Amino acid sequence: MTQGMYYVISETTEDRFDEADSLEEALRIARELVKESQAGDPVSIEHDGRVIRQLVLTPDGEVEEEPVR
Repeated sequence: MTQGMYYVISETTEDRFDEADSLEEALRIARELVKESQAGDPVSIEHDGRVIRQLVLTPDGEVEEEPVR
């Protein structure tokens, strides 16, 4: 893992899908990935070894951010 990079990860499969130089780019990638996933399957953004954002698709097709636990 490269220090300072943002990683987009499926929490369901623990697959790393992409990496980005900025949080904005990572959020864009995560939103696209969430829209292709099943409702309730979280997609996380990791930075410096910690999950900093988590997005999920709601049953009505909306992308929402969940609190990071």
